[in-house]
Amino acid sequence: MSEEIDELDVYFENKSEPTEGEAVKLEHMMMEKISINPARRKLLRIVGIFGKTEKQLKEESGLNDFFFKFHMDFLLKEGFLKLEEGMYRLTDAGIAMHDSVC
Repeated sequence: MSEEIDELDVYFENKSEPTEGEAVKLEHMMMEKISINPARRKLLRIVGIFGKTEKQLKEESGLNDFFFKFHMDFLLKEGFLKLEEGMYRLTDAGIAMHDSVC
């Protein structure tokens, strides 16, 4: 049996790391997605300098479980928050975003 060439396989094999310019553009797009969303800004503001537990964040944000998970997953995946010893804390990027939009 001969193996068929899948277009997706070819695409991903040819895809390289983003250039510096592309990386900056992607970073700016993520920052915009956070800055224009009031729920994400609120979560960053609540976490603040000292950090918060998940229970504290849920109570203070007033978000339902679905939206809380949705926004927290986004902030964690994009590197604005980190989870350390049961506490959510701002990363360096999160601190910069907090200082500029909160």
